[in-house]
Amino acid sequence: MPSRISQRLVWGVLSISLILIAGFAIAKWEREHARHLDDFGTLPDFSLIDEHGASVSLQNFRGHIWIADLIFTHCSSICPLLTAKIITLQSALSEKPDVHFASITVDPVHDTPDTLLAYAMAHHANTDRWTFLTGTTASIYTLVKTGFHLPLDSVGGEQRVPIVHSPRFTLIDAKGHIRGYYDGSQDSARTQIVADIDALENEANP
Repeated sequence: MPSRISQRLVWGVLSISLILIAGFAIAKWEREHARHLDDFGTLPDFSLIDEHGASVSLQNFRGHIWIADLIFTHCSSICPLLTAKIITLQSALSEKPDVHFASITVDPVHDTPDTLLAYAMAHHANTDRWTFLTGTTASIYTLVKTGFHLPLDSVGGEQRVPIVHSPRFTLIDAKGHIRGYYDGSQDSARTQIVADIDALENEANP
C-alpha cells in the first residue's frame, strides 16, 4: 500500500511539473511570436494647456501608453462621433488605468481651458486619465502637421473659417513613440487599439 501511494505521489509531481514546463514554454512562445507594432518615430516635445489651465508637455505622458485625437468643441460633424468613440475606449480600458487619452482642439481661439472643461464634463470624461488640450494656433498646427503627421487645413481663427482635420486616433507608447493610426470613426478601431495596447504591454515586459 505505501508503495502505491508513493508511486501516485511521484506521478502527481511529474504531472504537475510537466504542466508547469508546458505553461512556461507556451508563454515564452507567445512572447517571442507576439505581433510587433510599427514605430512611426518619436513625437516631438510640445507645450500646451489642459482643461484646468495647467501646462502640459510630452513629459506628462512619459510612462503611459496614450491615445490622441483631434476635435473642436463646436464641431457638429465628426467630432461628437470621435468623442463618443473615446468614451467607449475609456470604458473598454477601465482595467488599464495607466492608459491615458488626449483630445487636442484644432480651434484654440474658441476652445479655452474653461470651454474644454465644460466639454469634458458634458461628456462625462474621466479627467484623471483623459486630458483636453489647447494652446497657441502655431503650436497646435506644428504639433499636428509635423509631430503627429496628420492633415489639418485650418486651425480656425478670427475668420471662423472651416476646420478640416483628420479623424484618426494616434497610439503613442510609454516612451513617446507613435505606434499606430486608426480611423476613429469606425467601431473596429476600438478592438484593434485594445489589441495593440496589449501588444505594447507585452513588448515592455518580455
